Amino acid sequence: MIWARFRNNGWVLAELFLVFIVMWFLCDSLGCLKYTFYRPLGYDIEHVYRLTMIMGGESRDTSMTRADKYLGILEKLEKEPSVESAFLSYWSLPMDGNNSFNSIAANDTVGLNGRMIYATGGYTRVFRMSEDTKRLFADMPTDGNHVILTEKAFKYFKEKLPDFSLDTPLTWYGDSANIITQSGMIGNVRSYRYGENSGCFFQRLDENVIRKDYSDDRAQIAFRVKAAADSPDYRSCFISEIAPRLDTDNMFVADVIPYDEQQLQFEVMSGDTDKVNTQTVVVLFLLVNVFLGLIGTFWFRTRRRRGEIALRLAMGSTKGQIFRLLTGEGLLLLTLITIPAMIICYNVGIAELKIGRTDLISTWPVEWSFIRFLLGSLGAWILMAF
Repeated sequence: MIWARFRNNGWVLAELFLVFIVMWFLCDSLGCLKYTFYRPLGYDIEHVYRLTMIMGGESRDTSMTRADKYLGILEKLEKEPSVESAFLSYWSLPMDGNNSFNSIAANDTVGLNGRMIYATGGYTRVFRMSEDTKRLFADMPTDGNHVILTEKAFKYFKEKLPDFSLDTPLTWYGDSANIITQSGMIGNVRSYRYGENSGCFFQRLDENVIRKDYSDDRAQIAFRVKAAADSPDYRSCFISEIAPRLDTDNMFVADVIPYDEQQLQFEVMSGDTDKVNTQTVVVLFLLVNVFLGLIGTFWFRTRRRRGEIALRLAMGSTKGQIFRLLTGEGLLLLTLITIPAMIICYNVGIAELKIGRTDLISTWPVEWSFIRFLLGSLGAWILMAF
């Protein structure tokens, strides 16, 4: 029947061919976005808060530096019964926008530029990062010649240098005189939900280093609240009851921000929320048009075959048999064009055309793979079959 009606089915096959390519693109793009959004960040921000601190009035103790005041607040904060752990850092909070970068080299030949994390030992405990229990960040020396790499940074060096290991000495890129020792490895982390895994270098700070090298810099303090102590009104209770106890000299705690709120603010400010909303509108618009087009095509095609349907009913066919015949014929037509359409889609993916890397619809940061191609094709076929 398909062959006998091949000329009549030609325009249906052409439409299914084009629609399949569009549907594959939508499924691939939306699937990559959802995968990126929901895969692990590498840190846990539940029950995590960030302090907002201000300085006002004259200092009562002129011998205190800004670093002394930050350390005083941190020390008092860690003693609060509701606080599980806390840390102080410089330009190192995720989803904050304040960053510091540097380059590290292995064997003086392979270099990697990554984000520097300067923080006290509580950083990995607050964010519950995955780290080697035998080489904890909190136990790392603070002499400035030790670093901990994230998994992505480690794998980058490993790909370039097959013999690379945690015992391989490193140097600052362009400075081979000072040897840097690796103190462990931290699992993959992402800077935010729509970002890719980051190559980061962790350096631990202690009170002496902070007072010596960061005396006048603005610090960041974040902490994790015990799950049993956290509640919807914890923020207001903290500001009214705990914050006054943390004030040190003329530095005051003005607010405490839940980190999930910080996350949403960062995504709005960076424009990612607008990108995702735009993509959602585009995908829904195209899906509606595709479904209406397919339904209209097969409705029109069925209406033109009313004479054949009437003859089949007169010859003893049931309505169920007619329905299965027309539906099966449609699925067979779809299956016939799937192979050539998949060839086109695969070549589009291989070529990595710009249409997949625009601000409107992006597939960042999922790498192209045959599994990704098959999943997109399967999703497209199922949607069109439905």
